[in-house]
Amino acid sequence: MSVILVHGSVETKTDPPYIQGLETAALVAQQEISCGRDRLSAVEKAVNELENNPLYNAGLGSVLNRDGYVEVDGAIMDGVTGKFGAVAAMREVRHAVSVARKVLEESRHVVLAGSGATLFAREQGFPADNCITDVQLASWETAINLKRSGKEVEFSAFTGLIKESDTVGCVLLDDQGGLAAASSTGGSFLKFPGRVGDTPYIGGGIYASSHCAVACTGRGEAFISTLTAKFVEEEIKSGLHPQEAATKAIQRLYQLTGEYGGILVVDRLGRAAAVHNCDSFPVAMIRNGCIEQVPLVQLSSSRPDTPQPQT
Repeated sequence: MSVILVHGSVETKTDPPYIQGLETAALVAQQEISCGRDRLSAVEKAVNELENNPLYNAGLGSVLNRDGYVEVDGAIMDGVTGKFGAVAAMREVRHAVSVARKVLEESRHVVLAGSGATLFAREQGFPADNCITDVQLASWETAINLKRSGKEVEFSAFTGLIKESDTVGCVLLDDQGGLAAASSTGGSFLKFPGRVGDTPYIGGGIYASSHCAVACTGRGEAFISTLTAKFVEEEIKSGLHPQEAATKAIQRLYQLTGEYGGILVVDRLGRAAAVHNCDSFPVAMIRNGCIEQVPLVQLSSSRPDTPQPQT
């Protein structure tokens, strides 16, 4: 049995192009598995697909920071070996998740950041790419001009746009029962240069073990301070169903920090869940090679203890 789940982040549109983009990414991962490639290749290629799609805040199309340039974070984790690799605040590289995998496999380190991450990427053959799209540049210019004039506009901190997208991620269970997770992000809009979100924090934004694979999205600082991905894994290890564990984690996140987000998870039995307390959380799932409806639960943003199953 194989199960692949991909998310496009909280506050992302659920219009057909966004869902199709996620389904394409999941199919890319399925193709990797079908061709006999390993679980890390599958989650990496799925996230690469989203990093290449300007609809999502990862790779091409990432949000700009306060000073008008892109800094990306990426991470990947193997649930079988427990190995983890990540990059943080890296400039001018599109495929942060692929550089993270190189950190895992080709270095003695776990996390590389800033100019060091960029240098490592160049030495590994990754080309320069500023990742800035016209849409994100226009959003940044509008926001900066409004700030200079003392005005405000409701841009999404997750996306740089008016309610669009944040971190992308993939979790999967392969045919051999191995679990893996990967994530990539441009971070939060107008962030201070050097700010790092939850993606490259093991147990914060992603986690994978012999029990489950978890990918989180939302306000990174909240997921870091609560180690939410690890919390989900521990709850599943104790016997909870993934949906129960993710629901409990979102409730806990809100109670401890007042913040919002989404969690994607699959366990070693192939049970999957997607839980959030935001306006939207588009996800796609493939089980045994076939696209299936995702077991998505939305918790009320005002009362996050109330599950609201969505189709």
